[in-house]
Amino acid sequence: MIKRLAFVALVLAFFANASEYDWENSYGKSDPVATAAPPPNVVTAPVDETSWSISAHPLALLIYTALGSPWVMLTVENNLSENFSLISRPELMWATFAGGELFSYGLYEGVRYYTNPGHRGWYFSPQIGYEHVSLDYDSDVDHHRYTSCGEIDALIVVFYSGYKFQSGHFVMSSDVGIGYTILSAKDVGDGDADKAVQSGIGFDLNYTIGYAF
Repeated sequence: MIKRLAFVALVLAFFANASEYDWENSYGKSDPVATAAPPPNVVTAPVDETSWSISAHPLALLIYTALGSPWVMLTVENNLSENFSLISRPELMWATFAGGELFSYGLYEGVRYYTNPGHRGWYFSPQIGYEHVSLDYDSDVDHHRYTSCGEIDALIVVFYSGYKFQSGHFVMSSDVGIGYTILSAKDVGDGDADKAVQSGIGFDLNYTIGYAF
């Protein structure tokens, strides 16, 4: 790189001295000098100066909070190239109901491919996720009260398709996904969580708003 800069400087110095040479006195006459046309205006696409974004899922939070089980989800995006980015989505949910409590956490990881450069517009995103649900509840059997605990683990493979809008630091996206969930459950006590779970195909819908930096 240093040699390249030195060569460019030498060439510029040569043309600078040549432009100051008195050609009229050297040849005894003056030649008309052609005026170079100004370079055309070049319009360049806007450069995406952000490489990270953090977005919340406000609709899911509002709906599940109204149902008594707040569900907090974040989507973290890290741009890898002009068309690809890495997606991480942690989530947390808790609920208290008559005779029991529920607690859940999960994490999804995947990539997102944009059909156009710049991390805007239509995209496709395969992801894999893990969720864990623990449930403590009381039950009455033959006038006896029992406390039971259940745990459910889920492995999810899902494919999303959606659209992302970005203006400055503001980002907004919406996507729909279809995936397959593999469930396993175990009980502590006299619960029957292992009889209630069932693996299968499911759908997911997301709407996010966030901040890019």
